This record gives sequence, structure tokens and C-alpha cells, in this order.
Amino acid sequence: MSFPEPERVRDALLFAASAGDGGHAAAVAGTLLGAMHGPNALPVDWLSRLELAWAADTLAQDFVRQITENPSGNLYGEADDPHWSDRYPGW
Repeated sequence: MSFPEPERVRDALLFAASAGDGGHAAAVAGTLLGAMHGPNALPVDWLSRLELAWAADTLAQDFVRQITENPSGNLYGEADDPHWSDRYPGW
């Protein structure tokens, strides 16, 4: 089956959950669908029940920020965010 439309994300997740190892398949499907269609396409009522959803969201946003803005600094510039090393020690 194929669920390419963003409005069918819920159907795709239900289909993935019906697989033999549904929890893992649905987690992978949700990750891929979220990456493909953006986080707003995922069912909010389901996301709100996930453990540590805020932590995963924060890590994802920080990853994008590190790639696009480089708040931790690099060989050519200082860190823009003085708290970055507190959040990610050893970075």
C-alpha cells in the first residue's frame, strides 16, 4: 500500500501498526512520514501521548539549528549560543 498524501498519514500509521511488529514499524513510519511531510502532518492527539515527545522534538530542532546556524561554533568562529555546551557537553 502507498499513502503519499499528507492527509493520509493517520491511515499510513494505522497500517504500519497492524504489521507483525507494529510498534516498531509505526515508529519508523512516523519518523519517515514526519520527515517527508513535516511535523504538522502527524496526528497531534497521538503525539501528545508519546513519552518524551518534547525531548525528541527539541533534539530534532537543535539538530537542524546546528546544521543551519552552527550555534556551537567551529574552527572559524565563536559559539553564538553560550548555553549550547551546557545542553550538549563535549560538543
